Amino acid sequence: MEIADILKCRCCMDIFPEDISLAQPLYMALMLKYHPDRCSEPGAAEASAVINELYGKLKKAHSFQEKIFRCRDRAIGIKYLMALKQEYGMEYVGESNVYFLIENDFADCFIRSEAKSDFFFREYLPHQILAQADVFLPFVTNAINTEEGMLVETCKRPEELPLTRILDFYGGHIDSRHAAWIISRLLGICCYAEAKGIVWNCLAEENLFINPTEHTVRVGGGWWFAAREGGRMTGVQSSVFDSMPGTDGTAQHINDLECVKALARRILPDDAPDAVKRYADGICSGSATEEMEKWEDTIIAGFGGRRFTQMNVRLPDIAG
Repeated sequence: MEIADILKCRCCMDIFPEDISLAQPLYMALMLKYHPDRCSEPGAAEASAVINELYGKLKKAHSFQEKIFRCRDRAIGIKYLMALKQEYGMEYVGESNVYFLIENDFADCFIRSEAKSDFFFREYLPHQILAQADVFLPFVTNAINTEEGMLVETCKRPEELPLTRILDFYGGHIDSRHAAWIISRLLGICCYAEAKGIVWNCLAEENLFINPTEHTVRVGGGWWFAAREGGRMTGVQSSVFDSMPGTDGTAQHINDLECVKALARRILPDDAPDAVKRYADGICSGSATEEMEKWEDTIIAGFGGRRFTQMNVRLPDIAG
């Protein structure tokens, strides 16, 4: 790589492979070439700083932290890479696990919920549909009542990352094509819920994980606020409530669709195509299927059609 190319790099993968054993010799070779003590080219010092920063992130990415929770006479230990403050408590993100601490003041929303098990999202569905839906459904493995609150353990794929951290990495807004595939996946999730007769009540940035490689979105947190369509909601986060058109406490599909559009408005950049911005600002259709059809037309009008856009951000870029 030349100095000009290095100075454009923001993500670890822009320079290094994800495997640290493969990245190390490349790091050494680049530093031998561009260290300012050895290279007099303009920009060498800045390039070596970029190399050091990105390699440092790669090395630190898999350094776990530990936390102990008390449950009567026993201790429960967890390992995690990122701790995220949430309105209901804390979220601890590992490589393949996510732990949610729902503090005692908010635990009633979980305890009273029909959706405290992932069976709520999977019941009575054929295996063919479930095989496709597993990519976005929560996967709950355990729930324990601790002294600090309800500790809920879920699983995820190692490549899946918190959307909030990715937005922070990009300064709050992402490329409009990346925003587009996230919106597409969320509308698909809404279609699933509509067919299933449930309402998510949690489709906001802080509850979503995305896989930048596979372009998938998972409902990682807040799923315990889900309810059957027409049923009573046990609660909702402030960010979700603010996105709703107005509610009497009854779960309605339009609430999820409004949340998707509100999220779209927050993550789309200023230079997004006009057709896409008009869609995000527009009135929701009566159903998720109709909304998906409108969105498909918007993609063609805004981008000329679908085209895969690579997103290079990975765990090392956001874990610090």
